[in-house]
Parts: sequence; C-alpha cells; structure tokens
Amino acid sequence: MRLRRRPRYDTLQNEIRARGRSWGRWVYLGLLCGLFLWIADTFVGNMVYFRAEGLVMRDRVVIATEYPALLKELNVEEGSRVQKGEILAQVRSQEVEQTLARLYTDMAQSIGRATELKTRARVYDAIYPLVTRRSDEARQARLLSEKLRDKALLRVDRRAEIVNHELDSFEDLTRIDAERETMEGNLPDLVAAVSASRDAVARLRDIYAGGILRAPESGVVGYLHASQGSVVRAGEEILELFKGDPFVLAYVPEGALYRLEPGDPIKVSVGFKSYRGTVKRLYPVAGKLPREFQNTFKPVTRAQIVRVEFDSGQDLPVLFSKTELSAAGWPPAWVTRLLFGS
Repeated sequence: MRLRRRPRYDTLQNEIRARGRSWGRWVYLGLLCGLFLWIADTFVGNMVYFRAEGLVMRDRVVIATEYPALLKELNVEEGSRVQKGEILAQVRSQEVEQTLARLYTDMAQSIGRATELKTRARVYDAIYPLVTRRSDEARQARLLSEKLRDKALLRVDRRAEIVNHELDSFEDLTRIDAERETMEGNLPDLVAAVSASRDAVARLRDIYAGGILRAPESGVVGYLHASQGSVVRAGEEILELFKGDPFVLAYVPEGALYRLEPGDPIKVSVGFKSYRGTVKRLYPVAGKLPREFQNTFKPVTRAQIVRVEFDSGQDLPVLFSKTELSAAGWPPAWVTRLLFGS
C-alpha cells in the first residue's frame, strides 16, 4: 500500500483572477482632460482662435443746445422712431431772448445813426457850394473894406460887421469840411456794424429757431438725459439719436495668433440666433470694454475696437444687444491667409 502525499494546510496558493476593463480610469482621464481644455479655453482660447464680444450699435447723434435753456416740451421717449425734421422738443432760453433784444436795440440805434449821417451828408453836399461861395464873398468884402478903411470911407462898426461875417462864413465852411471828413470815415464803419449786427441776429435766430429742436436725421431715440421742465446748461446733452443701419462694435483681444482684415466673414450670435456679418473697419485704438464685458476679478480690460456690419437680406437684432462673434465657415479667412499667404 502506497502512501499518498497530502497537501499542507499552511501553504496558500494565489488565485489568478480574470483581467476586467478599467472604465473608471478612462472616465477619470476624460474628465481631467475636459477640465484642462475648459480652463485653457476660458483663459487663452480667444488668443488662439477668433472669439470676441460686442454690442449692436448705430451711429450716435447728440441733441444739445448751445445755450442754457428750460425744457418746456419733450415730444419723444426712449425707443421712439423719428423722421428727419420731426420736432423732438421745445426749449426757452431767457439768455438768448435777452441777447436778441439787445442786438435788435443796438442794430436799431446803429441804423438810426447811419441814416442820420447819410441825411446830413446829403444836406452838406447840397449846401457846400453855397457855403464856399459865401466864404469867398465874405473874404472879398473884407479885402475891399480894407481899401475903404485906408481912405477913411468906411465906419469902424461897419468894418467890424464885415470882419465878423467873414469869420462866421469861414467857421461854417471849416465845420462842414470837418463833419464831411468825419462822416466819410465813420459812415462805412457804421454800415459795416449794422451789417454785422444783422448777420449776428440772423445766426442767433437760426441757432435758436424759436426754441424748437428738430431731428437732424431719421433714427431711433436712445437715452433721455433730461426730462420735461428741467433746465439744461449750454452743451449739456438732452437726448441721443441713433441713425443708420445697425452694426456690431466688437472688442477683439490684442496680441492673438490670428489677424483680422476688412472683408473677413464673421458669424454674429445673439442667444440662439446667428447672423452673417463682415469686418468693415479695424480701428487703431484699444478701447475699454463695456461694464457687461468686464471681469469682476480682473483689472479693467482693453481690446481693439472692430466694426462689423451685417450682411443684407436678414432680420437684424435690436439695438444694444450683446453679441458673440466667431469666424464664419471653415477654414477661417485668417487661416487661409496664413497657409496660402493671400
């Protein structure tokens, strides 16, 4: 009988398990990569590929007065559509009215003075030959009286009358000559002053226009800076008027890898809607981003200002809409220029 070898109970054998798929590891790596890409896109994504923000704008016109005034009537409200020449508001300026009254008074006095000088000049022109002849005759009479005096044929009192008559005639002639010379020098200046006063009154009346403020262009009324009954200073804004077709004023980061040029197609997104646009102009300035684009935890950011105009044949977003811009189509225009050098 043979002895069988029994297994030892103090020896443990390793059990080889089947190797399963490690899905959890791949999910973790995927989430980690996604987080890294999200962080990179958040901080430097707009420096690698074109992505910018902007506002839908129109050309802005400021309605203001060149004088302090009381806003009597305000015929529009924010968002109103107005046509060129439509009455927007009516103001009254006591300063302008007083200035007009003073100018009218000065002009009336100048006109009266000029008329008086012209009348006197015509009178002097008419009597000057007579006064000259009178002075000559008085002089001849005085010379003749001297001969008679030498012959003792003329009384002393008569001689005195002749001399006084000559003095009066010569005084009248001298006075008329002086006044004619003065009038000839002052009358053109006085006429020029009257003309200047008329021009000043016409310009002031044209600027004041009875206190009526009209729309210089057709457009949409923006923010109202003053209300009815308020007093505005000279040059202070009363309201804003936005004219022309809408466009996007975009803020593009500086120092990015891409380079925009006028004519590049752009995709403009407003919420879930998209619009086609084209880069119209790149301004050589870096402007401060509007408050809605600023980051609370970062200092004030500046970016290059770019004007993007909408393509025709599509409904356009409302004024002041916040937009997101990106390159339209693939490859983008800046990639094509980079690869083919065009």
